[in-house]
Amino acid sequence: MKKHILWLLALALATGVAMAQVGFPSEGDLDGNVEELYDDNHDQAAVKEKVRVIIPPRYALHLTEDEWNLDLNTPPEAPSDYVFDPSDPRPPAEGCYLVPKAVRTPADLIDYALDGGVFRPIGSYPAAKDYDGDGKLEDDEKGTLICVNQKVLQKFSNDPEGWQLSVQVTGTPSSGFGYFGLADLIDHVPMGGFATNSLPYGPVVVASGTGPTGGWLDDLIVEAFWFDGSELDGSYTIDVTFTLAGM
Repeated sequence: MKKHILWLLALALATGVAMAQVGFPSEGDLDGNVEELYDDNHDQAAVKEKVRVIIPPRYALHLTEDEWNLDLNTPPEAPSDYVFDPSDPRPPAEGCYLVPKAVRTPADLIDYALDGGVFRPIGSYPAAKDYDGDGKLEDDEKGTLICVNQKVLQKFSNDPEGWQLSVQVTGTPSSGFGYFGLADLIDHVPMGGFATNSLPYGPVVVASGTGPTGGWLDDLIVEAFWFDGSELDGSYTIDVTFTLAGM
């Protein structure tokens, strides 16, 4: 055994002497083979490696909730009043609200919210509730029913040219459901949105960005229905399609 070890040591020393006699070669093309380089003083060595990385283009979407069932026989009542605060522009919590009958159009609704109007929780349809308990329905105690739902859309893009998120809405029947609205927010900042009372609608771009998303970027999607009495009874199915693509 000792003779065998000594023989290996002798072979290693002989190989080392032979290699030390080789001059410092010039670098060739890196062809996947290991290259050993020695200087004239035989006191250092260097090797180089070529690494190839292929990153394919990727677009990915994930929706935290892919179904919203809204039955106006028992509308889900919102947890509390909602008043828009410009210093903290969060959307209304999930649930249904009453806005006064003076708010007749979606444009009126925007003005009402910006003026500090109160969205009152309600769990009945049509929207009417004796909030002060005096046995009468005042003008601000009857009006339009607005039902809100929230979900998170998680998106990923590594496109250096940028990305855009678009939404298309289809469904049956194509009208009669009142108004359907959608808003996209990133870090509570509104990016875009729309409202429609007939289908198909879109596609319309609701958010976009330059460069990649920087990992998974979350959008808060706020959807709402508006029922003011112009809607028709029936059962409706609305399909909302989100598409992420390059610029």
